[in-house]
Amino acid sequence: MNSRQTIGVRGFTLIELLTVIATIAILAALLLPILGRAKIKAQRTTCLSNLRQLGFSWLMYRDENNDYLTESYPVNNPEVWVQGDMTKLDEAGNADLIRKGKLYPYNQTVPIYHCPADQGVTINGQVVQTVRSYSMNCFMGARDPNVGPIPSTATPENSIPFYSKYAEIPRPEQMWVLLEQDERSIDDGFFVTDPAAGIWFDLPAMSDHRHNFSYSLSFADGHSDIWRYRDSRTYQVSVNKTEQPGNADLEHLARATVTAK
Repeated sequence: MNSRQTIGVRGFTLIELLTVIATIAILAALLLPILGRAKIKAQRTTCLSNLRQLGFSWLMYRDENNDYLTESYPVNNPEVWVQGDMTKLDEAGNADLIRKGKLYPYNQTVPIYHCPADQGVTINGQVVQTVRSYSMNCFMGARDPNVGPIPSTATPENSIPFYSKYAEIPRPEQMWVLLEQDERSIDDGFFVTDPAAGIWFDLPAMSDHRHNFSYSLSFADGHSDIWRYRDSRTYQVSVNKTEQPGNADLEHLARATVTAK
């Protein structure tokens, strides 16, 4: 007599299978927000590091140029801190224009000019990946005085025209030099801020995918920081030259951009 017994293979019942699927779905729902926050934090950390390195390059340029600052005004200016207009298809992805900038010799790393959360600009209806996400305070560095006040609200009566030398900057720990600019606003690396805090001439990074509505800045003393938006009206801004007098976020930026007389 054969004593061997046949062992049947039992599969999952429908209820058991549905239970497993439901458990996996619950775990995924719990983990995805955590992973999302971790990604935002990692991107923010990288962006902050990029600006810190660019800020150190800016200070090294000063040290080698008798206290003079690298220039931010980009029009017909070979002395500008970086070249390239991110609104032009033939320039947006051109890393050689990064290398031609006056800061590049102090840190020859092209990726530090780009925020990992930057999704690219839209040109002729097409999303184009850019090589640069950062721009410089328009009041930093000398320029031809015949250019006139920039913007029009920066009249000689209410502010100085620009800072040519580091010694001219009041409270360097409070004055920003570089920041990450929004994809809908970035162009030639020259970030225009209204000293009167009435108009968003250019936009800092201002969206959920850019560090959850926050942006990075480097300051004249060498430190970097993350600023979060606090005024609810800021979330309504989507284009340059939006007028929002009294916006606390715009006022915060203006106070750190230039010192009124």
